[in-house]
Amino acid sequence: MRVIASSLLDRFVAVLPSQVLADAPESLAGRVRMEQVQSILRMTPVMMSANIAIAFLVSLAGMSHPHRVGIGIWAALVISYALLGLRGWVSAQRRKTGKAAVSARGVRRVVLQAALLGLLWGVLPVLTFRLGDTSAMPMMVASVIAGMIGCGGFAMLTLPAAALAYSTPMVLGSLYMLGTSGDPILYALGGLLVFCYAVVIVSCLSHARIFAERLVAADELEKQKQVVSLLLSDFEEGASDWLWEVDAAGRLTYVSDRMAAAAGVDKDALLGQPMSDLCGAAEAPGGPVAALSALFAEQKTFRDVVVSIAVADDAGRPATHWWALSAKPVHDLDGLFVGFRGVGADITQAREDQERISHLAHYDVLTQLPNRLSLLQNLGKAWMDHGRDKTSGCAVLCLDLDHFKGVNDSLGHPVGDALLMQVASRLRSCVGETGMVARLGGDEFAVVCAPSPGHEALSALSQSIVETLSAPYDILGHNVLIGASVGLAVAPFDADDPDGLLKNADLALYRAKGDGRGAYRFFETAMDVWAQERRALEMDLREALARDELKLFFQPLIGRRDNETTGFEALLRWQHPTRGLVPPSDFIECAEQWGLIGRIGEWVLNEACRTAATWPSHLTVAVNLSPNQFASGDLVEQVRAALKASGLAPARLELEITEGLLLHDSAKTLEQLAALKALGVKIAMDDFGTGYSSLAYLWRFPFDKIKIDRSFVAEMQDNVAIADILRTIALLGQTLNLEVTAEGVETQAQARLLAEMRCDQFQGFLFGRPMPVGDIPSFLMAATARRMRGETGVDDDGVHAAVSQTR
Repeated sequence: MRVIASSLLDRFVAVLPSQVLADAPESLAGRVRMEQVQSILRMTPVMMSANIAIAFLVSLAGMSHPHRVGIGIWAALVISYALLGLRGWVSAQRRKTGKAAVSARGVRRVVLQAALLGLLWGVLPVLTFRLGDTSAMPMMVASVIAGMIGCGGFAMLTLPAAALAYSTPMVLGSLYMLGTSGDPILYALGGLLVFCYAVVIVSCLSHARIFAERLVAADELEKQKQVVSLLLSDFEEGASDWLWEVDAAGRLTYVSDRMAAAAGVDKDALLGQPMSDLCGAAEAPGGPVAALSALFAEQKTFRDVVVSIAVADDAGRPATHWWALSAKPVHDLDGLFVGFRGVGADITQAREDQERISHLAHYDVLTQLPNRLSLLQNLGKAWMDHGRDKTSGCAVLCLDLDHFKGVNDSLGHPVGDALLMQVASRLRSCVGETGMVARLGGDEFAVVCAPSPGHEALSALSQSIVETLSAPYDILGHNVLIGASVGLAVAPFDADDPDGLLKNADLALYRAKGDGRGAYRFFETAMDVWAQERRALEMDLREALARDELKLFFQPLIGRRDNETTGFEALLRWQHPTRGLVPPSDFIECAEQWGLIGRIGEWVLNEACRTAATWPSHLTVAVNLSPNQFASGDLVEQVRAALKASGLAPARLELEITEGLLLHDSAKTLEQLAALKALGVKIAMDDFGTGYSSLAYLWRFPFDKIKIDRSFVAEMQDNVAIADILRTIALLGQTLNLEVTAEGVETQAQARLLAEMRCDQFQGFLFGRPMPVGDIPSFLMAATARRMRGETGVDDDGVHAAVSQTR
């Protein structure tokens, strides 16, 4: 029986809707059970008092009943049980322990107590039943039982298991009495009793489910509130943003401590203040809005609205700060608008940083002049306003500084920067209100005049700029002299768009520099034609290597002692299909400007080494190097690869450089020259004597050869001073153990005089013009034949004969 009773009890306990707490932790289930038990305990005094009163009344009504003794005993048991329940309730109230949970065992104990009470009441119908009883006793008992079922169901509404345990014995006892009465009216009453029982049980189950769901939801809500509270606390402590709330009238109802600190006002002073009074004009991301009050009136969500705030700085002076505000409207349960809740952040620093970035994007850091971007924007506006108007138009002046690079390289970048700052100041003073001055980069500047002041005024302005910038500068104790060249283009006559106007002004500048610098030139249509020709030349030159159009010619180097050919200098030529044979003077400088000299120079190295490897072993080959080849940093590896691929002995390769190379980053250049010397090749200084510091470089680097420039050779017979210079150079070569080669030797008299000066080698038309590689064998054979005939010199007729063979 105990097993059956326990099984039934477990079934009663399981009546609680399991799905509500199926996935809930035991701690939550315990708190739900605690609330269910507490709900029953709150009704215990009323329930027990009702049991005492009704049991007493039933005992009085059963005084005349044949089972009055049993009814009296029953009443005494019910009253005693009720009194025990009251005593237990009082004890529980006194010893409140603050427990937050009840175990499943505790619930079963409550259910058992309810079942015992229900069983006592279930005995009453059986106790009072008597066959053929026509008194009102069965009707009264049924009514009492129905009332007790209703009251018990109400008292145990949150715990269906207890309500079932309490009501079921009473229903069963009543049904036994009514079912065996043989009275149809009592049968009907039994049906009503069953219906009442069913309604009570269904109500208990439904209410218990709702009760449990509310408790679970409340627990979840409490967790969410704690998480939100923690996140808000972390947000306000660790983030730069802060929280705020306003009511429907826009008055502050909540202000976080961070917001009060950002406003520099006490928190209590902000509460109740209209936020629109605190903030100035607002700027929305998509465009300006009048004020916050307008946003509040719309009752719509807004984001990143920037407002200005008047805040006192650390010194107490008024300062403007900027806030970014975002908020959502808040509505009550009836859907009525009650205000806004949002976040804010002080973006003053970010705004100032953005302004600085914008300034850097539009202005040159060094001179504080507008930069190229600002110039293009200003030129675009000038074109829109005046560029198409032939009566006014707009003009662009492009200018750069003459000889600035030499100042920057020789005196250093600090002096160069200070010079640019003074140039910018003079330009601003010179141009004044006539136009906008901008720095395009390096030593390049530009001026935009809109509207154009006219041809004469532009000429006067350009001349003034040239003269002003050419005046001496006192830079960090240095007396500096530079010049300026200016190119002008005027719209709408010189271009169809702003970019064309700027390009044509640059073309005019290039012409001004080509005409001798220190001048200004207006754009002419012929300049554009010339630029297109240069562009076509560039395109052709870029494809010259791929088309095998570049050729090497070789000019002989003749020894002084016996006029023996000691080697050849490799000279580059471009065999263009339509232009014919293009000399290097027409394209080498362009190749350097266009960044092509690296590829061309590498090809020359490889081709010269490959060709020289087929000559007799005593012949050398000389190759001219461009400063740009040193700048790439790959030259040493290129030379090593060319020697390896050709098999040419390193001692047979001479690399010729000019003094201009050593003016730029001489430490890096000397390091590469030392690496080349380590390969075993020879290094020669070309055009010796034409620079400013040639002698200084002779002791800084161990050159193998110096080559006297052809300009000295051409004038030495008519200028005694130049002849003395050449003797000194020759003597210097002997002293430093350097070979001395004279270039541009064209007459026998020049050869004799240079021989007397003890020059080691000659090069020039007297001994041979630059020739294609196919003519070298015949040239060498002719030279060998002359020596075999015993000729020790070369007379004019012999020279002409030799020259004719090389043409």
